Amino acid sequence: MKVLGILNSAENLGVSDIQAALKKAGHDLAYTTVMTVLVRLYSKDLVVRKKEGRQFLYSAAKKKDNSPLKIFEKFKTSLFGSEKLKPILGLLESDDGLSREELEELKKAVEKKLKGK
Repeated sequence: MKVLGILNSAENLGVSDIQAALKKAGHDLAYTTVMTVLVRLYSKDLVVRKKEGRQFLYSAAKKKDNSPLKIFEKFKTSLFGSEKLKPILGLLESDDGLSREELEELKKAVEKKLKGK
């Protein structure tokens, strides 16, 4: 998700550019790790790439079906399968999880959803 965030804010970045941006954000990853993530995102049509010299430059895919919600759905499905509640419970149980304000916002969203049904 961090890589997609970086690519959404800039276009035509090389692996080393993305690696440097991740390092600034506190994620010190090896070049080959970043490259592997990019190749996997490319194979899922979430990023596009073009060859420039000896390297590939990556950008976020601009397809209609790659909205942030669709991307989240793809990741959610690959991580949790049909267990829809697991990511939310994970946030609640985590030590660095949701703040009180975020919990209140979640509560309001749940209440609104319950009223709509």
